[in-house]
Amino acid sequence: MIRTILTLAALATVAAAPLPSTKDIDALRKAGENTEKCPPMRALKCAVAGDPTEYRCTYQERWKGKWTRNIAMIGRDGGKFIWLDGGPRCSSLPQH
Repeated sequence: MIRTILTLAALATVAAAPLPSTKDIDALRKAGENTEKCPPMRALKCAVAGDPTEYRCTYQERWKGKWTRNIAMIGRDGGKFIWLDGGPRCSSLPQH
């Protein structure tokens, strides 16, 4: 019973955690060894993706003068966000 209560309390804490923001996603896009200049982004929308520590985020990135749609899977590891689907990186496509 105590274990169930603790598990529910932990899930409630995770569920109350904020979704990734544009600032969070932009920081992940620029993290690591990436030296590429990141294109502008807009229209970020994130939602919990099953596991309460995983988020499916869509956003638009400026590429070749047009706004293109991107999808990223972001996770929460303790108090920080991590890129789950091969990132962190900016688009590897040319930016001109």
